[in-house]
Amino acid sequence: MGTTLPIFILVGLAVLFGILVMVVTNVLGPRKPTPEKLAPYECGIQEIEPPKRRFPVKYLLTGMLFIAFDIEIVSFYPLAVLLHQLQLFGLIELLVFLAILMVGYIYVWRKGAFSWE
Repeated sequence: MGTTLPIFILVGLAVLFGILVMVVTNVLGPRKPTPEKLAPYECGIQEIEPPKRRFPVKYLLTGMLFIAFDIEIVSFYPLAVLLHQLQLFGLIELLVFLAILMVGYIYVWRKGAFSWE
């Protein structure tokens, strides 16, 4: 418990800081919403005409999947650097991590998340 106590303190302080920031902005923030403030903001350019249809959610889903799998692949680099020191254990750990990653990849593939219509 002695070595993990600073981690718990840091997480607690981070949560308290987040709550504090939300409370302060709620108390001190302006309360006069106008139509201009409530209008969607898109790169500072006034829209000429509204879009003919909504953007598909699949576009966002593809972006989120890219970010998730990209972060997972970045996790390979530290393991690859230490693979020579870890020897067989490192190789087994790498294969287990890759198997877990492939289960998620196959799941979203079977659900049709990668097909673009």
